[in-house]
Amino acid sequence: MHPVSSPQSLAPVPKSTLGRGGIPFRRAAAPLVRRLQQICVAMVAQALEGSGLVQLEHALMVFIDDVPGIDQRTLSQALGIDRNNVSLLLHRLETRGLVKREIGEDRRVRNLSLTARGKALSQTCQIKTRAANERVVAPLKPAERKLFLDMLVRLVEAHHEHARPGAGRRKRNAANGRNRE
Repeated sequence: MHPVSSPQSLAPVPKSTLGRGGIPFRRAAAPLVRRLQQICVAMVAQALEGSGLVQLEHALMVFIDDVPGIDQRTLSQALGIDRNNVSLLLHRLETRGLVKREIGEDRRVRNLSLTARGKALSQTCQIKTRAANERVVAPLKPAERKLFLDMLVRLVEAHHEHARPGAGRRKRNAANGRNRE
């Protein structure tokens, strides 16, 4: 558990400032990380063009390639997305002949692996997405890149309990003032 700061101990957040091109931005972690995430998504999507994969499908394939035999539940947790969504994505990849789901020792568990075709596509895409990731951090000096990634890992690991499907989303009908229980 992380200590909660009192309002008096929090550093003041400067008002929005103008960045390059006159675009205002807020010098606070959440809005800056959100903006960086948009940039990353756009760059990786561009790298995946022509592969027939969307970013989440590619992410699933990378995990399956890195951890052959990973089960659907663990994959869902690793990606921070709902198990049902993982199942739908895997179904699409399986239909395309890119992924195999096999029943594990526990008959309720599906172990995952890439087919030869899936492995070839994944490796081709990984080369392109690795280059996209390098472009994201290119404005930083090499030592800054390592430090930046180390700090991102530390933040993600420290706050992993908040990385769950649906975290921070508005409940259904909340816009109408009625939350369903």
